[in-house]
Amino acid sequence: MKELKELNKKYPNKTAFITGAGSGLGAAFSKLLAANGWTLHLSDINMGSLESLKLTLNSEKIHTYQLDVGDKLAYGNLADDLRKNGAKLNLLINNAGIGDGELFQDYKIDQWERMIRINLLGTYYGTHYLLPLIESQKGMIVNIGSAAGFMNAPGMSAYNAAKAAVFALAETLHHELKSKGVHVSVVTPTFFKTNIMSEASGSQQFVEFAQKQMKYSTTNAEEMAQVILEKSAAGKFHIVHPKEARRAFFIKKWFPKLVAKQFDKMMVKFSRASN
Repeated sequence: MKELKELNKKYPNKTAFITGAGSGLGAAFSKLLAANGWTLHLSDINMGSLESLKLTLNSEKIHTYQLDVGDKLAYGNLADDLRKNGAKLNLLINNAGIGDGELFQDYKIDQWERMIRINLLGTYYGTHYLLPLIESQKGMIVNIGSAAGFMNAPGMSAYNAAKAAVFALAETLHHELKSKGVHVSVVTPTFFKTNIMSEASGSQQFVEFAQKQMKYSTTNAEEMAQVILEKSAAGKFHIVHPKEARRAFFIKKWFPKLVAKQFDKMMVKFSRASN
């Protein structure tokens, strides 16, 4: 594991809270920070995966909590416990999230609400409840967004909306908290090798598409974690990684008509599949 020199120097207390830490990118963050001697408060809805990770990390500085980030009361109670126990947080990583997809007219209301509750409100709850601890240490907040939040492809309305809002929240906080010594970063990756689709409840067509994109991605969670922590420690606000994400951002910004044509082709495929 690579040494996080700038991050470690910036926050010598070295204490972080990570959501969705049991697997994927959350586990990659946990392993990298643990290898750098950080005290970690790790949460996940799956306690089994957290306990397995804790054994792997083999550190006495690991604290685990079962948490559904979309449960407002549970998150508030956990934050209260952290304050009572004197926790001093330098880093909050709002990582927990789910992915799925469906054409808007086929998307059930409860699916939409679940997506917003976990991907957006989960990020809001974490920031709301833990900001006092971060602010007291002049720490850092990292929100995991998605390139979906600026690409807005068809068949992903709920996910797109949630991730666009995560970006908007991060940018607003970036300006509001800067004067208080708190740095905020937001990450907008394209697909990389992770398990975000494990809780997907959308159409089989979308799930298969997403799994295919992840299968052929040359980027893994370990690389993402390294890049994110290095760039956020260096003061970067918008972290666009991997290279596919940077390409998508460039094309959407400068060639929107080209993107629109590609999405029109996607809709033709969706229409054929539904007939």
